[in-house]
Amino acid sequence: MSGIYLASRSPRRKEILESLEVEFEIIDYPHKESNPFKNESPYEFIERNTKEKSIAAFAYLQENQQKILPVLTADTIVSLDDRIFGKPENKDHAISMLLELSGQFHNVISCVAIGVMDKSSSDTVNFHMNIVETKVLFKTLTAFECGKYWDTKEPLDKAGSYGIQGIGATFVEKIIGSHSNVVGLPIFETCKILDNLKINYWFSK
Repeated sequence: MSGIYLASRSPRRKEILESLEVEFEIIDYPHKESNPFKNESPYEFIERNTKEKSIAAFAYLQENQQKILPVLTADTIVSLDDRIFGKPENKDHAISMLLELSGQFHNVISCVAIGVMDKSSSDTVNFHMNIVETKVLFKTLTAFECGKYWDTKEPLDKAGSYGIQGIGATFVEKIIGSHSNVVGLPIFETCKILDNLKINYWFSK
């Protein structure tokens, strides 16, 4: 099988798929990001949110009578003591999040899923997914550093208000686990799904 949709506006996920030589097309579809339910764990939330993205993408394809291909969706969150840190709302919110993460380990959790429409039912999507967790240790940060970092505009669209692939890497003292997971798409686990579904990438071309 060759060819999938990437249901994400993330330039980082696009770059990773390009590096893997996956044949893909970006699908820009309407979807409102979900918020965690009360008492919902980070793992429960990220799995639900990733599936909801995929279902919305398939609905868009059907409504617009576009070709149905497997759809790759992903979500990445930052978690500390089971609290979920999403994208910052403003500068103060970003500084507050970064100071909470300062000087300690936090978890970066990604869910990557490829949804495949069931051949016997146009209302059923079968999900092939992996959830990956990486532990990240921040150095001790100051409010001044966090404010200066916000001014770079890098934290604007990042869970936890930082990007390890950019200036945010200067805050990271240590990681345990997948680096690409922290970037936003765990490469090894994504390739496992591609292999299982016999979707072509560089290794299988």
